[in-house]
Amino acid sequence: MVKIEDLKRINLLKDVPGHLLEIIANEAQLSIYGINTELITMDEKVDTFYMLVMGQVAVKKELTPQIDVILDYIQSGSSFGTSALIKGSKASYTAVCQEPCEVITLSGENMIQLFEQNHELAYHMMLGVSRQYKRKMDVRARMIMKTLDENPGLKDEINDIEDLTLVI
Repeated sequence: MVKIEDLKRINLLKDVPGHLLEIIANEAQLSIYGINTELITMDEKVDTFYMLVMGQVAVKKELTPQIDVILDYIQSGSSFGTSALIKGSKASYTAVCQEPCEVITLSGENMIQLFEQNHELAYHMMLGVSRQYKRKMDVRARMIMKTLDENPGLKDEINDIEDLTLVI
């Protein structure tokens, strides 16, 4: 069981009513992982949803055996592993603890059961995931636009530049 106070530290759950947080708290586990622990491994089944209470997790992809590209650094309060809600889903990245991490975990299978039993919970969780996704896409769009501003010659080569900032 997880404390409600810990769940309230997760951005995804900030607007979730207390009675729904209690449901999550009863199903979730709190774990502590050490530096370099792989929480998600590229091409392996994703069956756990993670909510980072403390620490930092690097999301990376191997280009060659010598070169990894860091796609993102997940900070405290963020969540990842939403693919756990898709049965048979395989990871397209590796997630590794960069420092000791305190993580709330939920089994994807259990989450699906909870959502089937409580549609209000499903709604709030999916709203949180959608907001998180939008924030990430907005950041990426700003990064692309900044790169284009710093390299004006690239703008001429892009056909639908206005689509980069389209709100979905």
